[in-house]
Amino acid sequence: MAVSAEERLLNLIIALMHSRVRMTKDEIRASVEGYDRDDPSWDEATSKRRKATFERMFERDKDKLRRLGVPVVTVRHQAYGDDIGYRIDPAQAKLPPLDFTAAERAVLALAADYWHGVTLGDDARQALVKAASASTHAPAEALPFAALSTRLTDATALVLEAIQLRQAVTFEYASASSGTATRQVQPWKILLSGGAEYLIGHDVDRDAPRTFRLSRVLGEVSLNGEPGAFTPPGDIDAALLPNAHPGTARLAIRPEAAHALRSRGTVVDTDGDWDIVQIDYRHLDQLRDEVLARGGAVRALEPQELADAVRAHARAALEVARG
Repeated sequence: MAVSAEERLLNLIIALMHSRVRMTKDEIRASVEGYDRDDPSWDEATSKRRKATFERMFERDKDKLRRLGVPVVTVRHQAYGDDIGYRIDPAQAKLPPLDFTAAERAVLALAADYWHGVTLGDDARQALVKAASASTHAPAEALPFAALSTRLTDATALVLEAIQLRQAVTFEYASASSGTATRQVQPWKILLSGGAEYLIGHDVDRDAPRTFRLSRVLGEVSLNGEPGAFTPPGDIDAALLPNAHPGTARLAIRPEAAHALRSRGTVVDTDGDWDIVQIDYRHLDQLRDEVLARGGAVRALEPQELADAVRAHARAALEVARG
């Protein structure tokens, strides 16, 4: 399989950074994936032509790395005679210190929270802690499950794999109408609607298409049967798609806060230190999550269903946080 130019450059960086002394062109050609290696079966003319092609490619790669700021050092030493080598000094290749603004750290926090629970979750959280370590803001009390009911989960990652493999999955599912039950599903597609992930697939036990909200999947998802066991339909019935429930809400927002919400609404009144903003929404649960994510800088006033949902989720999150 052909190696892309980007992958070849990355392989070259890794090889030169891990070289204890230096690497010659012959060593680079023989060990770095992406370059055309010498073949003893070639005749002399072919061997010379291929070597010239490699040297032109390596020179272009070397120049490109230097333009990108990667310090590729030419190593000349009398002990090696005319044989020139190359290496990258790790001390010179370090990135400058990162300095994030408060807004940039907030974006990183949202990204790390969304990836919470999946393979990259721990790495994302550790990177966020390092990036925000210079922040002078006091740490906020963590409210698990309060700010976002739509973070990417292990269930999402495994169902995506099952969709690609066309393999059935089994999971425990909590439904408001039927309680908790085991579902065996042939997954067709994952859709994002109102900030929530939905799985659309064929429920094997019920022998009918169904829609499942992935945040209601309990425990682990397991793969069943053989890959390639089914073929998803070309068109999905519109009745299976998550329905939007549009409406208009009134929110109380602190000054200089929640700019994304403000930009979608209109300030219609004030209440002391609060601005009263009227905003249209398509999914109530998405607006509830946005209110909760502001950590007290936004209050839900109307409709009552939204205000009740915000309070219920906040209370439940505090109970979880306090054990």
